[in-house]
Amino acid sequence: MAEPQTTSTSRGNTPSSTLPVKRTLEEDHAPAISSPLNPNPDAAARARPKAPPREQREKRDTLKKREASGNTRGNTPNPKVKKSRPSADSPMRYSIPEPRPSDYDPPKDGIFLSHEPLPLFAPDGQTELKKPQDHAWNKKGYKYTHCVADPLFRHKQYYRQSDSKPYGPRMSHEDTDRWFHFDDSATIITQEKGWRMGRGNVVAREGRMYYEVKILRGIPQDGPKDPIDPKTGDVKPGPHIRIGWARREAPLDAPVGFDGYSYGITDSRFEAQHRSRASKVFKPLPKGAKSKHMKPRPPHNRPGPVEYISDEHIQEGDVIGLEIQLPSLALHRKVVEGEYNPAVDLGDGFDSAPVTHTTSPLFDPTYKPLDIIRDRIPVPYKGNFYFEQLDYQVTKAVDAYHDRGPVPKVHPSPNHDEVSVRSLPHSHIKVYKNGKEVGIAFESLLAFLPPASVPSAEAVKSGARTGFDDGVVGYFPAVSVFNGGVAQVNFGPDFWCPPGELAPKEPPQQSTTNGNNQDVQMQDAPASLSKTPTAASSSKTTPEGRILRPIGVRYKEQIAEDIVWDIVDEVDFFMQDGGWDYRGDALQQLHELGGSGGKAATPKARGFANPDENVGVEVGRRY
Repeated sequence: MAEPQTTSTSRGNTPSSTLPVKRTLEEDHAPAISSPLNPNPDAAARARPKAPPREQREKRDTLKKREASGNTRGNTPNPKVKKSRPSADSPMRYSIPEPRPSDYDPPKDGIFLSHEPLPLFAPDGQTELKKPQDHAWNKKGYKYTHCVADPLFRHKQYYRQSDSKPYGPRMSHEDTDRWFHFDDSATIITQEKGWRMGRGNVVAREGRMYYEVKILRGIPQDGPKDPIDPKTGDVKPGPHIRIGWARREAPLDAPVGFDGYSYGITDSRFEAQHRSRASKVFKPLPKGAKSKHMKPRPPHNRPGPVEYISDEHIQEGDVIGLEIQLPSLALHRKVVEGEYNPAVDLGDGFDSAPVTHTTSPLFDPTYKPLDIIRDRIPVPYKGNFYFEQLDYQVTKAVDAYHDRGPVPKVHPSPNHDEVSVRSLPHSHIKVYKNGKEVGIAFESLLAFLPPASVPSAEAVKSGARTGFDDGVVGYFPAVSVFNGGVAQVNFGPDFWCPPGELAPKEPPQQSTTNGNNQDVQMQDAPASLSKTPTAASSSKTTPEGRILRPIGVRYKEQIAEDIVWDIVDEVDFFMQDGGWDYRGDALQQLHELGGSGGKAATPKARGFANPDENVGVEVGRRY
């Protein structure tokens, strides 16, 4: 007897008409591969996340049936379909252990060890330079930032941005090569190996920024550039310093200016270094001036008269200032998104800043607000916690741009097909020496906003997401040291040799007369009473992006930005968890030490159980 045949539809796998289920919070987003601070992730203990159900397709009549109905125009738009607002991107949440009570303690101070066998001192003979120990140094493909557990960030898995001592603008302990030695203020640096680089803890993203570097040990003022061995007469390599600006993709085991991600100034011959190619610092001359040298100048790359600076050295005691100028982030996004039009976007973007207030009649609906997405996982290391994230890496286009062949293969431009080699209009790096402007070293710097900066292909396979700005992508102050050179950085505002725009101004004086018609000088008169325009009054008419500022002011700005985006992430996750309707699984009582068998209850992620009360009730919810 033949078996009964079972009927099977061809659309047996079509999803049901139910709404898509919200992604559960227990879904694991731990890295699939090991990382420097997370070497052995237990892959077997993690459940593979299920793919979200497919969205139900809209059922519409065929074209033949619509034509036969005679009301084609009426049936084309479906009134039942509602255009939903696209959801904003959110940071990823990871499956991490819950914080222990000790994790809420303030971060521990770093450990610094003296050089062995003999300690290292600055040229003054008193300031000892020590090497950090047990720090999470940035490695290729990974970036580490200090964090700490905070009970106020319940839905954000508790961890928020933090920092380490000394607090203030300085050279970064985590973003320098591990051979570097620092003083207590982290402004004096040295190392005894070959070329190594370190970056500061402040970043330039738009506008004009300035910082200084003093050469404490480098090319001597008297004598040869490199020492000569008295026994053999051979020239030995001496200490050298290079300074500049570098992005996060630039390697730390090479000098600044080594590749396309950094721009440097050499102490020998005072040359500009980019892609390991030397060029001259130049002074632009007025149009039509007589000069032996012509150089293509932006924006149209037409040759213009310039004067090259040569036959100079940066010697011990010199103070070198570097100014970087970048266009506004709005114009920057136009470049990386392919919307830049040189015929329309004529300025640097600070004059035509879009109005973001929706109630204003000048509101620009096409303006895309700034969004910061930080995919970071807290990792314990040597008694402290760090945010670990997959960092940006070198792209193929920039690698081809770095190629040292006889003929350049890549010519950056604002409208290049490859976004990673698009240049920024109205951008340059200017050089100062002992307070005097020397000239321009670089123009048309490479764009850095994502997607110009992307993670590596291996990182993308491991779960890294592309196209997101984490808020600290840009150009960092960078110093390279060779063979025992010593340098000291000054991020402001009290500079050694400030340029004219940053020089301290004397208080305005107001002249008046007394009863005998004799002039009397009034000190500290208000700026509004002075006839001479001051920097404060001129700044009202000059956009902030065109005012020269110390790079050190970015330190407090970055702290404010970190706090704001930590709060934004907390609110985002709070709404994802149901907002005020979130109740959690069960009430959780925290026991003090000695209670419940002598162990303290582990704090768990929690939210407000009663929105009417001002105090939140802790509820247990494992992420």
